[in-house]
Formats: sequence, C-alpha cells, structure tokens
Amino acid sequence: MAALSGGSGDAAEAVTDPDMVALFEEFLGSEGSVHVTVATEDTRPRAQPYHYVMRDTEHKGLCLHNGQLVATSLQGANSAQEEPISVVPNPHLERQRCPLIVGIRGGTQALSCGTGPEPQLKLEEVGLLDLFSRGAEATPYTFYKTFGGSTHTFEAAAFPGRFLSTSSVSGEALGLDAPPAITTFYLRRK
Repeated sequence: MAALSGGSGDAAEAVTDPDMVALFEEFLGSEGSVHVTVATEDTRPRAQPYHYVMRDTEHKGLCLHNGQLVATSLQGANSAQEEPISVVPNPHLERQRCPLIVGIRGGTQALSCGTGPEPQLKLEEVGLLDLFSRGAEATPYTFYKTFGGSTHTFEAAAFPGRFLSTSSVSGEALGLDAPPAITTFYLRRK
C-alpha cells in the first residue's frame, strides 16, 4: 500500500506501510485477488480493528477529557490515561489512498468529521465494524492515511485538505486543520 507523506508541505517518495497492507488484506483480501470479503448488513468481518498509540511530532499523546480527544504530555502516572486509536479499512473508497475508519475504545466509538458545510470533529457511539459495512455512510468517519517513513497524516475523506491536527498548546482538543498546524503523527501498534 503506497502512500505519499502529506501535511508537512514536504514532498516524499511513496513508502509502503506493512501494517496497513496486513490490515487491508485481513479485511479485504489481497488487492489482486478475485475473492474479496466485504461485510454485508447481515455479516460482520472476522478481522478485528488494529490499535495504535498515536503521538504528535511534539510527543503529545491523546486522552479522553469531557468527551473529546485532547493532546497532552503523558508521562509517568498520567500515561495510563492515554487513549489508543483503533482503525479498520473503508472498503468503499479507493484502497490505494489507505482509507481508514478511525475510532477509540477498542473500536466502540468512531471519530466523525460531521456532514455539515464545515468539519466538526466529534466522537460518536458507533462501532467501527458496523461502519465497515455501511458504504458511503462511513465517509465522515474515514481518513486517508499517508505514511512518510516515520510519520503519518490523516486527511478527512469528507473534507479534502483538512487533517487530524494538534495544537502546540498541551491540553487542546484534537482538531481538523490544514498545514502548518501539527498534522503529522507517530504511530506504534499496540
């Protein structure tokens, strides 16, 4: 799965993210295979979401505070508050762009950009595996992930040019912005 680095303004060569290749193959089969397993409303995929610890380039982690994901310094005793993200592929969007439905709490809550004229990032009580089978209805929950070799960006599928972002101020809510906001993240699989 090749993707270009984005969100930093620097051009990068295509880099394969082996985790995403494995995720898409578990849910959808090999890209060239004839048999592709896509869930219908009566079936659920056998594969499970992948889970990651996500840190911005200033090493702030995500935690849940008053129903919002906030980026803050998580060290020592407060590191237990870190909220991993969960991802599944969106089988209804272009696979080469690495479309991921993103959520938290093991995939029981999804991160949505909303459907209005302007994005409004919020958590919703809907499961990632449920969204997997909903077709275009899952687009507000989908982010195109790019991989630049060590960092990742997440562009909102419903709002091109807007990326998951953090503020340089610790404790601010995760947002959707265009660069030069902090739009690059480190991921470590749990």
